[in-house]
This record gives sequence, C-alpha cells and structure tokens, in this order.
Amino acid sequence: MNTQKDPWTEGAMPPDSQKPNFDPMKNLPTILRILGAGAVLIAMYSFLIRGWDNGDDMFRYFLLLGHTGALAAIGLASAYWLKESKGARLLLTLSLISVPANFAILGAFIFSQTAAIDVSAYPHYVAWTVGSLTSALLSNGIALLVLIPVTFLGFTVLARSMSVKLSILFLLSNATLLLPLRDPQLVGFMVLTLTFVVIYLSRKTASHNAAAKTNEGIIALGLQLLPLAVLMGRSLWLYSADLFLLTVLFISVFFIVRQISRYLGVNSRISSLLEGLSVLSAISFGFLLIETLQVITQFPYEILFPLGITASMAMIYDISYRNHDRAGIYRRFAVAGLVIGMAVNLLDNAGFAVSLITIVTGAGVSFWGYKFKQRNLFSGGIILILLGVVQQLYELVYHFDIGNWAGLAILGVAFIIIASMMESKGSNIKRRLAGWKSRLDQWEK
Repeated sequence: MNTQKDPWTEGAMPPDSQKPNFDPMKNLPTILRILGAGAVLIAMYSFLIRGWDNGDDMFRYFLLLGHTGALAAIGLASAYWLKESKGARLLLTLSLISVPANFAILGAFIFSQTAAIDVSAYPHYVAWTVGSLTSALLSNGIALLVLIPVTFLGFTVLARSMSVKLSILFLLSNATLLLPLRDPQLVGFMVLTLTFVVIYLSRKTASHNAAAKTNEGIIALGLQLLPLAVLMGRSLWLYSADLFLLTVLFISVFFIVRQISRYLGVNSRISSLLEGLSVLSAISFGFLLIETLQVITQFPYEILFPLGITASMAMIYDISYRNHDRAGIYRRFAVAGLVIGMAVNLLDNAGFAVSLITIVTGAGVSFWGYKFKQRNLFSGGIILILLGVVQQLYELVYHFDIGNWAGLAILGVAFIIIASMMESKGSNIKRRLAGWKSRLDQWEK
C-alpha cells in the first residue's frame, strides 16, 4: 500500500478539530484520475465499437494491443519518474481491464477460420476476421508476448503476495475466450464450471492473505470475474440464448455477486444493491430451472416445481449469512416463500407424489433448523409436514364413503381414543409442549 505523502495536498490538510468542506485543490488529483480513467475506458470501447477508418481487422487489433501495452508502460514510467504509485496502479489496472477485450478479439479471429459463419450476420464492429488460420494463430502468439507480461506486472503491483496465482488464473480464464465454441449448452457448461473454479481458487488464494483485505487486493480479486462477464455477455448478445444458458447465467450471476459481496464486506453501501440483485437472480433461476428440467426430462410441472422453489429459497436463505443485520428478514422471506409456494402447488396439484415431496421437504427443512437452532426454519419445516399430512387426510376422508356404518364406527372410536389420551396424558403433553416452546424461544430467528 502507498504510504507516502502527496505533495500536492500536504499543506492543504485542515486541522483535526475542523470538519473540512470540499476543497477543490485537495481533491483535484483524485478528480483528474477519475476523469482520466473514464476517458481511457471510453476511448478504448469507442475504438472497439467504431473501429478505425484505415486498415483491416488485423491492423485494428494491433492498435488495441498497443494501447494495452502502452497503458502498462506509462504506468511503469509514472512510478519510476514521478515516484507516485496511485496513478501507476490505476494505469496498470486499466491495462488489465483491456486484457479480456484482447482475448475476445483473438478468439473471434480463430472462430472466423474454424467455423462456417456469415460475417454479415454480425454487427460490423464485432465481425473480426483474418485471412487464414495461420494468421489467426500468429496474431495470438504475438499478442501473448504482450498480454502475459502485462498481466503479471499488473497483478504484481496490485497484490504482490498473490500475483503469481492470480495472474495464472486470470490468463486461464481469458483463454476460454479463445475457444471456438458458440453452442449455447456448451457455453453454459463452460460458464458454470469456470464460475465455480474461479470463485474457489480466488477464495483459496485470498485465504489468510493480508493483501486480500486491501483495496488493491480486492480489485485484483474482482478482476478475476471480468472474463466470465465477457464470456456470458458475448454469448447472450451475439448468439441464441436458450433456457439452459439463461439458467446458467442467473446462477452464475448469483455466485459472482456473492463473491463480490465477500470482498466488499457487510458494511459496504453497495452490499444492499448486490443483495437485491441476488434475490432477483435466485428467483429467476428457480423458475428457469423448472422450465429447463421440464424440457430435458419431460417430468410433470408439479413434480419439478418443489425443486425450483426450494433452490430459489435456499439461495435467498444463503444471503442471510452475508448480512447479519438483516439475516432474520432474509430467513423469514425464504421460509415464507417456500411454504407459500409448496402450499399453492399442493392445492393446485393434489396427489400422493406432491404430498410426499412436501412432507420430505418439510422434514429436511425442520432438521436443518433443529441442527442450527433456527426457529423460523424449524417452524416452516413443521408447517410443510403438516400441510402434506393434512392434504392426504383430506383426500382419505373425501374419497372414503363416510355414509356406511363402518366409517362412522371408525371415526367414533378414533374420537374416543383421542379424548382419552388428552385426559390421561394431558399434563405430560402440556409440559412437553411448554419445554419445547421454551427451547424454541432461545433459538435464533
């Protein structure tokens, strides 16, 4: 981390006893850095969209590659000559941000020579082509001579202790953009696998590493998610997005947002927005999962619905572990959503299979609540069990011919036995219920 004093603002610091107002001179370097970073990003993506009037796609790409290398070189020069690290880190971060764009174009070169495509079907600014596969591979080799050093240099400056592992992971993630795969299902499997691999390895690398707690370390870890965003965005924008790919998209977004929340911490102002995005992703994933499984397996909707609603509510329940201040709210939301969803499914699709699924789900939820001493979860599971049992009792009574003497006799005997049990064991039952209530009151909501 940079601990040197900024000579531009050193003499302008107000006394501790005063509350400083906005000082343009004090904040001018920060303002200029923000404006500069915005100008660089706008220039880079304006070039990607509008291109360059002269030259072919190969010439245009090497201009972008030179832009990436120049950002890193200027960053190094800034650190060496000006003895100031903030600007250098910002320039190197911008060069890292441009790396996935480079890999995406290199992948387009390869794809243009390995698949029968109609270039006119694509927007002109993404129809990157070369004359031959040899040219595509040669451009990849030349580009890697620039992109690999830029990647290692950038992560070394941001988080030296994690730089090697993060650089290798970043390059491998970007390498998936080179694969000439555009089939939605294959891309979906690749995105889902890569999401879990990147999140797992990033967490393992950051574990017990002090650099992961710094702003620069958080940026370095967050950049690992950028190739995933480019891969998903390219597939959804340029190619057909089927149900499976959309399902993968929402669960990937959920876990990516989950990982970003871990980097930011629970007290970040952005966390609330991320939690809202997580809830939206979880609900969307549940319904898309139902539709996708129905297309693949041809199972009845009422059988797949409990799986989808359980998956969605489990993901919302997981959000409660990110924000301890609102943990109870998310748990109650998850339990209420699960109970209401199962109840509606049970009312609309009465049957033994649906009742059994409801009972089994309730048993699992109540066991989880009992294990972790969470009152709402345990109570929700019990309600689901009762819903399933009551629905089957209703079906039994409804289809049973209560008009004959045998039915009346059975009901009469049952009522007498229940009354006897209430009188003989009533005190024990009340004592046990009171004990359970006391224990439940001590559990977490």
